[in-house]
Amino acid sequence: RCQFPPDSRLPMPRPLVAITDVRALQANLAVARAAVPQAKIWAVVKADAYGHGLDAALQGFAQADGLSLIEWDAAVRLRESGWQKPILMLEGLFEPADLAVAERHRLALVVHHDAQLSMLEAARLSSPLDIHLKINTGMNRLGFSPDRVRAAYARLRAMPAVQSIAFMTHFANAEQPGAVLSADSQFAHFREATVGLDGLISVA
Repeated sequence: RCQFPPDSRLPMPRPLVAITDVRALQANLAVARAAVPQAKIWAVVKADAYGHGLDAALQGFAQADGLSLIEWDAAVRLRESGWQKPILMLEGLFEPADLAVAERHRLALVVHHDAQLSMLEAARLSSPLDIHLKINTGMNRLGFSPDRVRAAYARLRAMPAVQSIAFMTHFANAEQPGAVLSADSQFAHFREATVGLDGLISVA
């Protein structure tokens, strides 16, 4: 509920209350699980679980295979709250100091930029990290272009700081089958870029 002190000169807001129904989050996850029972599911909880609250998300997505987000402080909070399953940092490293946090709290990293490759190459870690190599198949926001994937993969494979490498993309258009950038066409670019390379895939 929004409230301002009596002497505030701001206009009084309407008394709004937002309620997060944990059972609804659980039901939504169950629907997704039923649609693809063979797949693992990451629940995305960035931006305080899109405003629903991390505490509610921990309860609502307890049966997810992992949680993914952007904010490093929130990832640490998830670990401190008892989440033991994987956590994926969707934008990866912002600075070398993030590596110590990733190692301490067992955080998996998305790698989408040359600077992140360089940080990992320079890393001296006791425990190697799981990596998701992001491929730009049309969103044009983050990721390596398909023609650069093999070189990035080779660099990662040579790094002592890297344990496993998965491949991921973010569909620019997943809802219009006839569109130039349909999910099918983007997935075809993704498969072409990763053919012959060993690793799990994460799409949709």
